[in-house]
Amino acid sequence: MRGGAEHFQSVRGQLPVGRIRQFFYGASLPFHIARTTLKDPPTRERYLRVTALQTAFLLALAAGWVVVTHDDTPTREERSPRVSTPESRARSREAEARIEQRTREVEALLKARGADGEEKVDKAAVAAAVGALIAEAVNAENAGEVTPEEAVSTVGDVASEAGDKPLGAVPPASGEAGAPESVSETQEDEDAAEPTKEDALEPLPGTENLPQPLREEIAAALQEATRDAEEAKGSRIQRELQQKGFNIDAPEVRHGILFLGSWEFWVAFFGSLSVAQWVIVALSRDFHTVISREASLATGVTPEDPEIHPRVRLNFPWMRAKVRRRWRAFVLFAAGFPALAVLTTPVLWNKPVFTTLSTAWGFWWLIVFTAAKSDRAWVAPVTNPPWFFRRWEQLAHALPVLRWGPFNRYLWMWARRTEGVGSPIAAVERQPWAFAGLAATRFVGSLPPFRCFTRPFIPVASAHLLSLDPKQPPVGAVTPPPHSAGD
Repeated sequence: MRGGAEHFQSVRGQLPVGRIRQFFYGASLPFHIARTTLKDPPTRERYLRVTALQTAFLLALAAGWVVVTHDDTPTREERSPRVSTPESRARSREAEARIEQRTREVEALLKARGADGEEKVDKAAVAAAVGALIAEAVNAENAGEVTPEEAVSTVGDVASEAGDKPLGAVPPASGEAGAPESVSETQEDEDAAEPTKEDALEPLPGTENLPQPLREEIAAALQEATRDAEEAKGSRIQRELQQKGFNIDAPEVRHGILFLGSWEFWVAFFGSLSVAQWVIVALSRDFHTVISREASLATGVTPEDPEIHPRVRLNFPWMRAKVRRRWRAFVLFAAGFPALAVLTTPVLWNKPVFTTLSTAWGFWWLIVFTAAKSDRAWVAPVTNPPWFFRRWEQLAHALPVLRWGPFNRYLWMWARRTEGVGSPIAAVERQPWAFAGLAATRFVGSLPPFRCFTRPFIPVASAHLLSLDPKQPPVGAVTPPPHSAGD
C-alpha cells in the first residue's frame, strides 16, 4: 500500500507490483497530482478561490433548499393527526379516567379538614398527589392518548386550585408528633431544601400563585416524570419505524432526542445537492479545464485541453454532449441485464445475488468511463473482445442453447452497442486494479461537495495510468476519434 502511495514520478514507466498496491496507487494518484500542482502559488491561489466559491454556492443552495422546504414545519402531531379508531378511543377513555382519578385524589386532599374542623392542606400529600397527576398526564401525552393542551390544562387547573388553599404542617415520617429530629435528619432536610437546577424550570401554567415550597415540589415531580419518559424512549439519536410506502420524514428533535428521519429524505437531499453541484460545475467548468491543464504541465503529461481564458458561462454544446454520454452509459449498463438474468437463473433470480452482480456490473462501467476521461484511452489498441463476450462464448460452449436465435440476436445487439467503447475497455483490461482504484476515488469524489475539489485531477490521473501501458501508442501518433468523453 505504501509503495502505491509513492509519488507517481518515482515509479514512472511501470506500475507497482501486486493488485492491492496497484489499487491504492490508482486511488491515491489524483491526490499526488494535486499536491504537485498546488506547489505553484498562482495555481494554488486559483484552485482555492474556485473551489471555495463553488462550495459556498453549493452550501448556500442547500441551505436555501432546507429553509424553503422545512421552514415553519408543523409539529409531528399537526402533520400526522391521530386516526380515530375504536382502540385509540378506548385508550383515550382509559387515560382520561386515570387522570380523573388522580384529580379526585388531589381534590380530596385539598378538602381535608384538621381536628379543629378548619381546612388544612397537607403539603407533602398534596405535592405527592400532584406529582402523580403530572406523571400520569406526561405518560398519557407521550403515548398519544391525550393532547399536550389537555394535559397542561388538567394539571394547571388542579395546581391553581391548590394555590388557593392554606398549607398545613408536614407530618413527621415516624415517632411522636412534634418530636425533635436528629441532627443528621435536620441536615438532610436542609440539603434537600437547597435550590437545584430542577427548581429553575419554568412554572407550569396556572402555578404562578402557588407558595414557593409547593412549586418546587411540583417542578421536581414534573422533572422526574419527564426524565423517566425520555429514558424509556432509549438513546438520544434514534430512527423511527417507518410506515410502508414512500416516506419523506425530515430529521427533527423531540423531547431532546434526535430522530434521523427516513432514508427517502436523505436520498432526496443528496440528490438535490448533486443536481445543484452539477449546475455549479456546468457554469464554472472552464476554471476546472484551466486547472487540469496546469496539472498536466506540472506532472509532465502533454495537456489535452487547449489554453483558454476561463469565465462563467453556460456551455450548451458541452451540456448536449454530457446528456449523450449519460444516455450511452445507461444503454451499456442496461444491455448487460439479460445476461445477468441468465447467470442468476440457477438461483431463481435471487434478489441479493442479482443486486450484487448488477452493482459489480455498474462499477465496471464506472471504471471504463473513468479511464475514458483521457483522450489516450480512445486510441488504445484492441487486441481481444471484451471479457464479458469471451465469458459468454465459454458459457455457450457448455450451453448450446445460448447460440439459438433470440440469444444470438441479443449478443449481436450487445456487441454493436459496445463496439464504440472497445478501446477504453481494452485499456482497462490491461490495468484493471489501478483504474479500479482511480474509479473508487472518482466515485467518492463525486459526492457533494467533493467533486468541486477532485474533478480537475481525474483526467490527468487517467492519462498518467495510460502512459504506463506498454501497448499504448506514443502521444500524437494516432488522432483520437470523436468521442465527447471530456467531463
